Amino acid sequence: MGVKVLRPSGRKDWYIQVCEAGQRYLRHVGTREAAFAAKKEIEASLAAGTFRKPEEKEAANPITFREAAERWQQEHVELRLKPSTKRFYGDIIKNHLNPFFGDMPLAEITRRTVKEAVAFWTERVQASGKRRGERSIPNYLRTGGALLSWAIEEELATVNPFLKPGKVFKVDKYQGDYLRPEEVDPYLEGVKKKAPMYYPILRTMTYAGLRLGEAIALRWENIDWNGKFLTVQESSWKGILGTPKTESSIRRVDLSPEAIEVLQQNRKALAAQALKAGRPLPETVFANSAGGPMDSSNVRGAHEAGLKAAGLRHIRIHDLRGTYTSLAVSAGVPIYFVSKSLGHSDTATTEKHYASLAPVAARETPNILERFVRNATVQNANQVRTDG
Repeated sequence: MGVKVLRPSGRKDWYIQVCEAGQRYLRHVGTREAAFAAKKEIEASLAAGTFRKPEEKEAANPITFREAAERWQQEHVELRLKPSTKRFYGDIIKNHLNPFFGDMPLAEITRRTVKEAVAFWTERVQASGKRRGERSIPNYLRTGGALLSWAIEEELATVNPFLKPGKVFKVDKYQGDYLRPEEVDPYLEGVKKKAPMYYPILRTMTYAGLRLGEAIALRWENIDWNGKFLTVQESSWKGILGTPKTESSIRRVDLSPEAIEVLQQNRKALAAQALKAGRPLPETVFANSAGGPMDSSNVRGAHEAGLKAAGLRHIRIHDLRGTYTSLAVSAGVPIYFVSKSLGHSDTATTEKHYASLAPVAARETPNILERFVRNATVQNANQVRTDG
């Protein structure tokens, strides 16, 4: 039994946590001074035996999870979050949270209930045969946690049973995979052979480290032909255009002459198609046959076709970012510049997500040294001949 004053991470307001009879109750207070004053009152009521559980105050008109979710979406999600995040939360609530929790009063949702929901979702995934769907379950738990945190602030709930989802359900951490240097050309040749329309976008993603949504949203005005770089300013998620993933994701990415040549050839091809169809040049750099932005599922299909044609193992399309990172690190590019190109806020983020690439980069070190010395020797010999 006890009372604590606390301010949860990321929150401005202060809360009171009451531990009584094996239960924990979290009450939103406001200021620090008000929290300590409330602490004294609650401690006095506990000592006198007059403490009333928060549920007793709400029992007359309990709010259900579905009702709370509707309010959360209207009062918080719709007003404060970007379109792609709104849809992300909306889909999870509609398809996964409401089917299980919808009619339950918030006060009746416990840690045990959440574990039962995880079992329910896991069974559905296994029945569908798509085991990789289990990786989405932590997203369901995090969404439920965000909703309940809001509900506590609004004094609609007192506890958040979704906290620390990793203790409720764990999936094996995906370490990521990537194309080795000798696999890049066969992969891209496979794409060119099986899905030539998608060669420019997949090559650009491989050599510029772009996320799929960033590549789909790329516009012609985002490319500086003379400076040989592109600027990431937008991202597409399920057809919804918005800002990139984070503020640091808005960035400049330098391009090689070969990458510029691919983009220029793509522009010529799209211009010829547009002229033949009697329409203007598409606004996006990578367009479908109708001149509109590419569909992410079709790009993924082209990626799979390229891997299959090259006789390579399956890797996710997002692992092209890992390929870019691995190639850059292995070639001796400082991690700082790799991090900036990826749009990470700092190098720690890059190291966290791509730490598994370090052993391969280390194994490439001898090759890098050999190439560096060999190239330097050749350049020096050429210089001597020129001087002579």
